[in-house]
Amino acid sequence: MAPSRGVASEIGRVAADALQRGPAEALRRFNLESMAGTPAAEVFETLADIICPAGGTIDEAIAREAMLAAAAELAASGVTFDALSAEALEAVFLGTIARSIEDKLFNELGSKAVRLPDDTAAVDRIERQLHDFVTGAVRDAFAGADGGIATLDIATVDATVAEIYERTFEVLQVLGDNA
Repeated sequence: MAPSRGVASEIGRVAADALQRGPAEALRRFNLESMAGTPAAEVFETLADIICPAGGTIDEAIAREAMLAAAAELAASGVTFDALSAEALEAVFLGTIARSIEDKLFNELGSKAVRLPDDTAAVDRIERQLHDFVTGAVRDAFAGADGGIATLDIATVDATVAEIYERTFEVLQVLGDNA
């Protein structure tokens, strides 16, 4: 889960910098300040190439896909990075975390670390329950941050993501056993 936590921390840091110092300054440490007026989805796609380049480990690929999926949701809006609201930046941050956790758990299913029923309908139900649990847990964990995501430190993000992953893994085991 370390790569996913690292990506979440980086996205949180970009969002915090954008809110505190401005969009161009948030992108400056990546030498991308000229992209501040570019569509937000393109900015996050470029950041994905920098933060978690293609060709890495499975965990890095999970983190990359989670970030790209969160960015893809912005593509339809066409909003530029410099026009992103605090809520939109938070949505990308939370979406990246939630997708990373879910995708990592689905990878665990593939490695048979968790046993699920053979019934497709039961597996679909578990998947929906898991999604609801993860998105709710992520939202609840970070919504209470005083000052919003702009004030979160990397250690707090890392510890919170690890704890949510562990709780979700336990929930998945219970759901699989009880299906």
